[in-house]
Amino acid sequence: MRLGHLDAVTQAGVIEGWACDPDQPGTTLALAVLLEDGTEVAAGRAELFRSDLMEAQLRYGWCAFRLWSALVPDALAAQPLRLVETATGAVLHVQPHLPFRYVEHRDCETVAAVVEEDPTMLRSIDQLAGCGELFATFIAREGLPAFIRAAYGYVLGRPADPVGFASYEKLMRRGALTPFGLLSILADSGEFRSRPRLLPSPVQPAFVFATAPDAPAATLSGATAA
Repeated sequence: MRLGHLDAVTQAGVIEGWACDPDQPGTTLALAVLLEDGTEVAAGRAELFRSDLMEAQLRYGWCAFRLWSALVPDALAAQPLRLVETATGAVLHVQPHLPFRYVEHRDCETVAAVVEEDPTMLRSIDQLAGCGELFATFIAREGLPAFIRAAYGYVLGRPADPVGFASYEKLMRRGALTPFGLLSILADSGEFRSRPRLLPSPVQPAFVFATAPDAPAATLSGATAA
């Protein structure tokens, strides 16, 4: 069952909310916001991160949206709006009166500010804290060694060194280190901080921990999800 909610509209006319399919967390929903007569006033995808959605265990936290509206905020707030999944036409939410939310405007004048506006890149490794089930699925299908190698490539951009690989594999098989814990250690390392990399988020096809649904399963004892 697909879920969604229209939360608010900002002073710039950006409609905020969230939408996801809890049964298919790897799926990004395409959405439209419609007036009562069916006129489309905004469209886009639910692929932004929000910590409250992560805590609610909704698509690892990566299912928020901010959609530019064709109408001014006052016009949006004056009439009912429908949130619709474009692929199926299913109505996810009807909002009788869209609340107004003031958001402080900040120009993207630095590289850091531009990156922060990109929903496909992480701003912090903590944004993966809700992906424990995804990591567990990857390990079940690919095996623990494959996860450790993928973690090194994802965070540090290099193969795992033999000493580090053996140490982390031992800890994870004992249950003393979670998959997210390993990613956090690598992201907090002096190596990463001296040469930071842009890390793709779970909404990007380049996210290395996504696996095909029909991928063969591998066995693992002792590894736990974050």
